[in-house]
Amino acid sequence: MQNTEIVRALETVATLMEIKGETYYRILGYRRAAESVSALGRPAREMEDLTELPHVGATTAMVIRDLADDRTPEILADLLEEIPPGLVEVTRLPGVGPRTAGRLWHEIGVTSVEALGELEEGSLAALKGFGKKSEERILRAARTYNATERRLLLDEATALAEHVLQFVRSHPACERAEIAGSLRRRKETIGDLDIVAASNDGKALADAFAGAQFVDEILAHGPSKVFIVCGGVEVDLRIVEPEAYGSLLHHFTGSQAHNIALRERAVKMSLNISEYGLAEAGTGDYQPVASEAEIYSRLDLAFIPPELREDTGEIRAAAKADLPNLLEVPDVRGDLHVHTNYSDGRGTIQSMAEAAISLGYEYLVFCDHSQSLKVANGLSPARLKEKLEAVRAADEEYDEIHLLCGSEVDILKDGSLDYENALLAELDFVVASIHTSFNIGEEAMTERMIRAMNNPYVRTIAHPTGRILNRREPYAVDVSKLIEEAAATNTALELNSYVDRLDLSVPYVREAISAGVRITIDTDAHDETALGFIKFGVAQARRAWVEKESVVNCLPWPEFEEHLKKGK
Repeated sequence: MQNTEIVRALETVATLMEIKGETYYRILGYRRAAESVSALGRPAREMEDLTELPHVGATTAMVIRDLADDRTPEILADLLEEIPPGLVEVTRLPGVGPRTAGRLWHEIGVTSVEALGELEEGSLAALKGFGKKSEERILRAARTYNATERRLLLDEATALAEHVLQFVRSHPACERAEIAGSLRRRKETIGDLDIVAASNDGKALADAFAGAQFVDEILAHGPSKVFIVCGGVEVDLRIVEPEAYGSLLHHFTGSQAHNIALRERAVKMSLNISEYGLAEAGTGDYQPVASEAEIYSRLDLAFIPPELREDTGEIRAAAKADLPNLLEVPDVRGDLHVHTNYSDGRGTIQSMAEAAISLGYEYLVFCDHSQSLKVANGLSPARLKEKLEAVRAADEEYDEIHLLCGSEVDILKDGSLDYENALLAELDFVVASIHTSFNIGEEAMTERMIRAMNNPYVRTIAHPTGRILNRREPYAVDVSKLIEEAAATNTALELNSYVDRLDLSVPYVREAISAGVRITIDTDAHDETALGFIKFGVAQARRAWVEKESVVNCLPWPEFEEHLKKGK
């Protein structure tokens, strides 16, 4: 098994355990293990001692080893025998988590998405805790559900693509190779993978690729194109001679809209552009192009970074040499929203600090959950004060980094906050967010968040639309009004880097920046490895044309410290 498949299997174990009603910490152990494998830079099967992975003990190591060696672990076999496997798909419906899926199974015999969709009207509404609207929403989702529509999250797609790309690049016949398609543009989710390679012996490279161990199915196989299925994902390898590499890579990177707009510009310059290169209009004599930079230069454009190739104004800006100086990962000086084992995190203050130091951060803000979020072990005021003292003490231990104590404070249904202002005033940084009462309607939700923004201690609004990719749609909220209020109250909006959130979405980030609103790019990390998710948030910021001046946590420590002192 590839790492992505192992991760899915571990997550399936956790989901089945939650459906069964196992204890929180047993479930958490498998979710931690899944995150550790996801962050692993090499195949799990190559590790001699899997317990060296963060949060992987002897039991989960045995499960991972079985999976890596294509054996079904006993725990997974037992769970699948006891619990209908179709319930895993049921948990992917909006508004249906594992506990709810378990109730539907036990109380009305639902065992699959199909069975759920076949229920008569009123069956769900009759159950305690359900209403007519929730029934309509769930049944509609079940009846329109297509399991094949689930797209890969960025970390899954990146790990799989890098594994395949490493194989291609390692072959003697390969001169150059790169990921193309939507993954190179760093889209939020990925449907399939594209790889472009340059070779003087395309047949040898194509044959080797078709025979690779990771190939599950061959859909097409020729000397310049190999189309396979790997881990349930379609992968398209295109091979071209080195002198034509740039035109092919460019063609398979840009969105359709970007490529069409570029072709229209070329026509106005009496040129034709295609995957084969550039040609004088009407001749059909395409000349190969070795680099993407040459294509843009021939069209009198500045080089357009892959993340911008969506036809959202980048060609016009490139023609004026007015493209943004895009944010890069090293520009980020700290993370303003991470969790510890004081609430639902796995890392300690010290382990998270040391992981942040390894990333070169100058500061780190610990923001554990507030008291109302019982399911996440939210901190009572007394425990928050205890943690505040612990962070202050830890800060004295490290010369390399500044440790700060904040909180991810729940915005209650009426827009008030989960702690009194007197307690918030003691904190270094306050992140406000919503975890409950998602279905109150757009107007009420918008007013709820606006009220929170007007609290003098709230610095940023975390994951402002509440979406979870592949699992939960954003709640109804007028984001444009939030952006207006953020500008008026000097409140930042978070671009949450956690791979299943990436919230705010790119269009809203761009709107916020245009309105003069600053953003924070945070990982919402619950363990040390998740601090590395910052690259996915930065990728979304780049797609939104963000420069480092618009990002609060790109400030060097002296300026960030001054920013904190000034307040809102």
